[in-house]
Amino acid sequence: MQIEFMTILKIIGMIVLGATIGAVTNHLAIRMLFRPLEAKYIGKYRIPFTPGLIPKRRDELAANLGRTVVKHLVTPEGIGKRLRQPAMHEAVTNLVTTELMKWVHSTVTIREVIARFVNQPEEQLRKKIEQTLERELMEGVIHLKNSTIQEVIGEGGVLKVKEAIPDVVDALLKQTDVYFDSPEGKMKLEETAAGFIQGKLGGGMFGMLLANINLVEMIQPEIKRVLQGESTRQFITEMVEKEIEQVMERPIHTLLDEELEKQVIERVKSEIINRIPLTETLDKPLRHYLGRFDEKVRTEFVPVIVDRLIDQAVKHAERIMTTLDVESIVRDEVDLLDTQYLEEIVLSISRKEFRAITWLGGLLGGLIGMIQAIIVIA
Repeated sequence: MQIEFMTILKIIGMIVLGATIGAVTNHLAIRMLFRPLEAKYIGKYRIPFTPGLIPKRRDELAANLGRTVVKHLVTPEGIGKRLRQPAMHEAVTNLVTTELMKWVHSTVTIREVIARFVNQPEEQLRKKIEQTLERELMEGVIHLKNSTIQEVIGEGGVLKVKEAIPDVVDALLKQTDVYFDSPEGKMKLEETAAGFIQGKLGGGMFGMLLANINLVEMIQPEIKRVLQGESTRQFITEMVEKEIEQVMERPIHTLLDEELEKQVIERVKSEIINRIPLTETLDKPLRHYLGRFDEKVRTEFVPVIVDRLIDQAVKHAERIMTTLDVESIVRDEVDLLDTQYLEEIVLSISRKEFRAITWLGGLLGGLIGMIQAIIVIA
């Protein structure tokens, strides 16, 4: 009876010892994945298995994790599928709408917006407009210099000029008639007549006789009759038309010298700039210009922008990932993690599994102890 009791104790002892060894061994193996965190030395000799497996191969772990994420977890195809999901489309739509509405209803002025990027926006814009206008006007003048006036104003312009000639001639004859009726005109006629007599007849008796006659009173009615005659009007009209035709066929550069050209360009530029309400435009808020497009932005612009953004994001997903270098990001972030914190992350995920491995080690150790006991007793 004494022998049987001792045999049972041996069997139990061997089972307990095997189980303990198995459990402790597995527990130590799990702990050695992370511990020790640093290499341990005796003198100048490093103790084997220090540091732990993960601290020792941390760089390799980080690199493999980065490659795994890029190849199997965060892929261009996966990102594309995610971007095309209705929930993502709705989220992007809401974001774009919110941001655009901030601008549509903003009380910020155009001047304030531009001032974020450019100092003294009004002066800079005015200077830019002046430079652009001057350049364009100079190019326009250069282009037109070799053209005739007729080519520049076109057939319609020529027709209007010709239609205006009779009115111009009538106005000219009317003004001439009024001039000869005026004291100034009469005086001019008297001076002309006196000069003619003096120059042609001298101071002889015939000249003295004519000098006593009021030639102006005799000449003036005849001049007015000639001016009012249809033949005179027709003659002057034809003469003006002929001159106009000749002028129309002349190149513009024959009518302009360098100084006049500069004056024309400067005058046109000044007129255009003075008519641009730049100050008023810059001082109005964005909503003054964009508020009227509120509904159009929501119903037309936003859907187009969102679709284009998503399409471009999907199309260039691989390039974006390559540019971002997701693999390097993951690797660098893992490298930055404290080893102890990394241990906590792994244990928080696999604590139950590690505990099961420890108990499994104990179970296997106990079974081995039992088999050994049976072999020894047998």
